[in-house]
Amino acid sequence: MSKNKQILIFSAIGLAVLGGVTAVLLLTAPKDNGGESTASTDNSAVQETAGKTEELVLSAREETDTESIEITNSGGMYIIERSGGTGTDGSILWTIDDISSAPLNSSSLSAAVDNAVNFEAKEYAEEVSDSSELAKYGLDSPKAVVKAKFTDGTEFTFSIGNDVPNSTTAVYVTSDGKKVYTAYKSRTDRYLGNVYSFVDLKVTPDLDQSAEEIRRITVERSDLEKPIIIEEILSEDEDDVQVFSYRLVSPYSTYADLTDVPTFLNEMFGLSAGGCEWVGMEGTDYEIAGLNEPDAIITVETNLRTFSLKIGSALTETVVGDDGSERQVVTGYYGMSSEVPGVLYRFSPGSITALTIDPEKLISRSFLMPYIYSLNNISYSDSEGRNLRIDVETIKAQNEDEDDIHSFYISGEKVTDEKSVKNLYQYFISAAGEELYFDDDKGELLAEITYDYIKNENGVEGKDVVRFYSSNSDRKVIVSINGENLFKTRQMYITQLFSNIDNFLNGKDIVLTY
Repeated sequence: MSKNKQILIFSAIGLAVLGGVTAVLLLTAPKDNGGESTASTDNSAVQETAGKTEELVLSAREETDTESIEITNSGGMYIIERSGGTGTDGSILWTIDDISSAPLNSSSLSAAVDNAVNFEAKEYAEEVSDSSELAKYGLDSPKAVVKAKFTDGTEFTFSIGNDVPNSTTAVYVTSDGKKVYTAYKSRTDRYLGNVYSFVDLKVTPDLDQSAEEIRRITVERSDLEKPIIIEEILSEDEDDVQVFSYRLVSPYSTYADLTDVPTFLNEMFGLSAGGCEWVGMEGTDYEIAGLNEPDAIITVETNLRTFSLKIGSALTETVVGDDGSERQVVTGYYGMSSEVPGVLYRFSPGSITALTIDPEKLISRSFLMPYIYSLNNISYSDSEGRNLRIDVETIKAQNEDEDDIHSFYISGEKVTDEKSVKNLYQYFISAAGEELYFDDDKGELLAEITYDYIKNENGVEGKDVVRFYSSNSDRKVIVSINGENLFKTRQMYITQLFSNIDNFLNGKDIVLTY
């Protein structure tokens, strides 16, 4: 990164020093010879000082008359000029050539132009005779100078000085170096930032609620051994009843939480950064920002598009405690979106959940609930030697007015009591993870249930294997899904499971509670 770039990106240090100088100036309000503040809000005092009520409209021109706005402040000088195009409503579009490769905030640009050419002060303060008197207001070395150039060759310039003492809404301004006014900060603050303050901070697209579906999100983080991967659960059959829409496939294989995961997914759409730090990243810029080896990469895939967000170096500041100890506090992160290449953004801590979320928080305690008619078969075996396989046959309806035909088979024989099959299946999937458990330690294998799925739309067959083990440390049961220990549940689930298998094989009622 060039020396100039480093100065701009890390100019926050200089601004902090400038802020300290400003704070000193605010403690000393400008005084007249009588010792009273000249920024009085008393209209009679204004008339007494000026001899008449001063005209507060310093410029009354139109945006259509404007050629350009030149802004000079501590961040440098830049020019807002016509882009040559118009908006859908016929409005003038403005640009800044230095950062034209980035998406710009058109409303902020238009407001900056309009406020500069149609400028009205808040109150009149006084007329000064020399620069030493301007210094009282911070106008001898202003925070910003704004120069509007018009199509007829004329110009209008105003300078922005110190904040008005005991006010949070006003600053001092002058347009001729003699008459000093106060103005609303809401009209002047936009001229105090650097050129990057006009970059649009929206970094990811909005979700098209009518046509777009989130298929997959992948979160790769340097602090995780395995990425977080959440996928949409797709079904070929429109009649399938799906309780869960998403499942984790990494670092665990289980259903995704019904509440937290949709919020987690939707947060990645319409995401805005806290600020823009640089436009035109190249070469070593990526290394300085930590984007050559990102701390995190978040990739979102939908049925319409794929986009990603890379997060680089953390921005920190030193905080001194009451005991004099120092600690580093993260104030933000550098980041870049694939939707806006070459633009370096700053993100606030906590603004992106994916950077800190514990994957355990995304797991549903109801870990497996496949729709029964999405299966080819269900296989069961246990430590007491019982084995059972239920095959599921589905005959698709020939037209929309008819229902699909479903049948169950055991050992090749069609089951006549379909209710008993459905009740047993309901008990199978009623197991809930009452606590998370990731240790490898486990005891005897108590039971195993395998769910064999019908081929999906891509012709791929799937399978989920749930195993129940005794625990070596307590009177609970360890639940393993596809070879990974994920939960513990109550021993009573297995006790009732064994009883229900006997009931099913002997034509008795299934008990659905445990």
